[in-house]
Amino acid sequence: MAARAAVLLACAWPASLHCAVLLGAPQWGPRLTAIAIILAAALWGSVSGRGLAAIGIALAAVATALAAPALLLYAPPVLINLALAIVFGNSLRAPREAVITKFARMEHAELPADLALYTRRLTLVWTALFAAMAAVALALALAGPLATWSTFTNVVSYVLVAALFAGELAYRRRRFRHYRHATLFELVRNVRNAGLFPRR
Repeated sequence: MAARAAVLLACAWPASLHCAVLLGAPQWGPRLTAIAIILAAALWGSVSGRGLAAIGIALAAVATALAAPALLLYAPPVLINLALAIVFGNSLRAPREAVITKFARMEHAELPADLALYTRRLTLVWTALFAAMAAVALALALAGPLATWSTFTNVVSYVLVAALFAGELAYRRRRFRHYRHATLFELVRNVRNAGLFPRR
């Protein structure tokens, strides 16, 4: 239930932000982001049992929306993509295991050498994508039109992620057709179980 709510929130937040910009009501952007953070904190608090920390995050979101609304509007896309780039990039440092390699090992107890090399390189590709999206989001926030920033952060960036995910999945199944590959449901489950971010 919590996972479904999180997915719904992740889809509704950028869509509502972009609609606010298109409708000429950008002042709603920080408020919508604050609401999204409050809901996300409530979900996280209920799952992790860290209710006080969740309340603190929610209060910080409200305070930022009141004191620095522009920061709450522009910062999240930069920080989210930067955090993902750091997580994926740090996993490439020895002796750590690359993020995508960790996913693949959930499918293959004995990971073949060619798949291990491929998944390591793929982790680098994802790192580069997240870093590039963070950089573009920051550049547009500093010097681009609001509509262009919103289109990139709330539409284009999600299309890029989906395109890389779908394109790579099709390519991998063609190139490594002699190996078993996880279903979409299994991939989602593996991402949830990989422990990329601490739950407690």
